[in-house]
Amino acid sequence: MTTPTPTDPARYAGADLRLAAVDMDGTLLDDDKNFPPGMDELLDQMDARGVTFAPASGRQVWTLIDMFPGRPGMTVIGENGGIVMRDGVEVSSSPLDAPTMREAVRLVREATSGPDGIDGGLVMCGKQFAYVERADDRFVDGVMPYYHRTKRVDDQIAIIDAIEAGQIDDAIVKLAVYVIGPVEPLAQATLANFADTHQYAISGANWADLQIRGVDKGSAVRDLQRFLGVDRSQTAVFGDAGNDLSMMSEGGTCPSRWPTPPRTSSRRRASLRLPITRPGSPRCCAPSSGNAPCMGLSSPLISTLEIPVGRRTL
Repeated sequence: MTTPTPTDPARYAGADLRLAAVDMDGTLLDDDKNFPPGMDELLDQMDARGVTFAPASGRQVWTLIDMFPGRPGMTVIGENGGIVMRDGVEVSSSPLDAPTMREAVRLVREATSGPDGIDGGLVMCGKQFAYVERADDRFVDGVMPYYHRTKRVDDQIAIIDAIEAGQIDDAIVKLAVYVIGPVEPLAQATLANFADTHQYAISGANWADLQIRGVDKGSAVRDLQRFLGVDRSQTAVFGDAGNDLSMMSEGGTCPSRWPTPPRTSSRRRASLRLPITRPGSPRCCAPSSGNAPCMGLSSPLISTLEIPVGRRTL
């Protein structure tokens, strides 16, 4: 595939679709963490038409960038909205306060130590690196798929102090606990203590997160909209889980108007559709489950590129 040249979003300032924010796990990726067939072709089509594709994930921004190699100008929403980057340059970020981080480190050390300690640890998620005290391969192997830039350190509090002193050029935008087993016992003993003042969430079977209150994927989409000069009507959003709900309200195209399917344990297959229309005609980018129409689309299509997307019902 030819390496694409990034398109200046200002070139399409009057276009109706300019931003597509897409969750990764459970939405774009399948159960084995694989991209659907045709992904490169879809991204080429979107870039050629000035549509910014922004993967939105709890992953580190550098991990997201690594997942889309050979794409200059890549835009990513990382750490569940804690940081937004475009072409390696920060668009926005929301660092955590040092007192909360120090107390969280203390609580995690207490909960994971001794013979009855919980089998988990704390990941301090910085703009540049993730910092972990627990250094055994069993723990780090669970962290690395999501945090490609991870440093093993002796003392996380020393890292916080060094960042505050300007000795380390970084800032912590999220705290995450990872457990080799169910996350709830460690999360309740540690990060849940800050739920009244911070953004706390169980983000997976083995993960829980803590961020600044009000920071989530929705706030990140708003930051990106301001940066690109995009409004809600020009934004499409795709997601599958509770941590995607905040960004759903920031999309003004079809996805936000799709009904919530009934609760089920099965995985449906939906599709991410990029209808390609004549200049100036309506465009829609929406999940489709086969028999449902693409709402709001009235003009004839020149072509439609469709790839399967995993969509887990809530």
